[in-house]
Amino acid sequence: MSQGKVYLVGAGPGDVELITLKGYQLICRADAVLYDHLIPVELLDIVKPGAEVIAVGKFASRHTMPQSQINKLLIEKAKSKKVVVRLKGGDPYLFGRGGEEAEICFEAGVDFEVVPGVTSALAAACYGGIPPTHRDYTSDVAIVTGHRKGDGPIEIPKAGTVIFLMGVSNIKKIINSLIGEGWGEETKIAAIERGSCYDQRVITGTLGTFLKKVKQVVLRTPAVFVVGRVVELQGKLDWFTKKPNVLVLGQYPQKYRRLGNIVHRRIIDCVPMDDYSRADSMLKGIGNFDWIVFTSANGVKYLFERLHAMGKDVRAFSNAKIGAIGKTTAHKLGEFGIVADIVPQNESSEGLLGEFAKIDMENQKVLLPQSEIASEELPNGLLGMGALIEKVCLYKTVDRDPGSVDFDYIDQILFTSGSTVRAFIRRFGQVPENVKSYCLGQPTLNEAKKYNINAEIVPG
Repeated sequence: MSQGKVYLVGAGPGDVELITLKGYQLICRADAVLYDHLIPVELLDIVKPGAEVIAVGKFASRHTMPQSQINKLLIEKAKSKKVVVRLKGGDPYLFGRGGEEAEICFEAGVDFEVVPGVTSALAAACYGGIPPTHRDYTSDVAIVTGHRKGDGPIEIPKAGTVIFLMGVSNIKKIINSLIGEGWGEETKIAAIERGSCYDQRVITGTLGTFLKKVKQVVLRTPAVFVVGRVVELQGKLDWFTKKPNVLVLGQYPQKYRRLGNIVHRRIIDCVPMDDYSRADSMLKGIGNFDWIVFTSANGVKYLFERLHAMGKDVRAFSNAKIGAIGKTTAHKLGEFGIVADIVPQNESSEGLLGEFAKIDMENQKVLLPQSEIASEELPNGLLGMGALIEKVCLYKTVDRDPGSVDFDYIDQILFTSGSTVRAFIRRFGQVPENVKSYCLGQPTLNEAKKYNINAEIVPG
């Protein structure tokens, strides 16, 4: 190919899991990502190392970058033989200037594709408990932009449900236009702020009372407005806010979906050690161990990186048996063709020790790949069984910026390690009184107690 290609990708309304599979895959392989401010920030974590990540988002009253400059960048990056993802909130072609950007690509002779996204017009209504259509209420729906130039009224289409996007600053004009078109003041209206996000809020009322109500509660952006009889169903069909919002600070948030709506904000990163001379020396004799016990997927990742750097592979394990602290670690081992001999149901050091208690561990040589700072529960427990323990440090944890968190909308926090406890205290201070704290395993709970965090072990 003589040049790159532009993909106009819809990122969805805010819930990171609403990205399409095609969109996800393109973000992973993009050489450059130009993104708007309303995308789920977690999507930037999957961008490949070395790719350019450029914020070009527009806010209600100001632009990070003018549209003309965005257009110029798209063409410039594509002509540099790059795979360019233009990541847009919602759907690229619904009030998102995607059509204009596609035209620019066409006129410049740049190849492009459009990947649809879940529009907030439908997603916010869904997450807010309002079906835009319903056989007993209405069979038609219209989607209208609430953002208009000039002072004229907003055109109101003929439909049983009307959904307005980008209308917070124009809500008075929207309501006056609806009433002017014959909609009664008793007509139901709902504002769904931050639809599908953990800090979503739904405000309902009537056209006659709504302006006063949103003034009292201070309406936030972005918000979607839904007008029509279907709003009456909101009380019955509000499924999203019935689940608690759980702030997960570690990795692999999908493991904890059973707890509620997961708000994933990684607060630590695992990075290589500065010096591997001692670790490499120990790993030369890895075949002499009876057991190799992994307490994290990162331990698996970094151990194999070191083996590969030494020109070795899984054959270096010789006849050693393998233990994994849980399913995620076992799955990571599976990527290297290893089936763990022990994977406890209770994914913790306690669970591992319970399994090893069923085995004669007297004089068994055990290697524990771990982080620079690790709990002593597992090694001490194995020592108590008569095992011979060697610990090899393969990685360390460093703090990372988790981004903003509105604790008014957080019900629970899950600390997945002592490192997440310490990083949280450094970043946020104490846990707010309105938030319940849980810990993954006793060592993490012990660490939380050191900082006066009133926590419990996460329920199974």
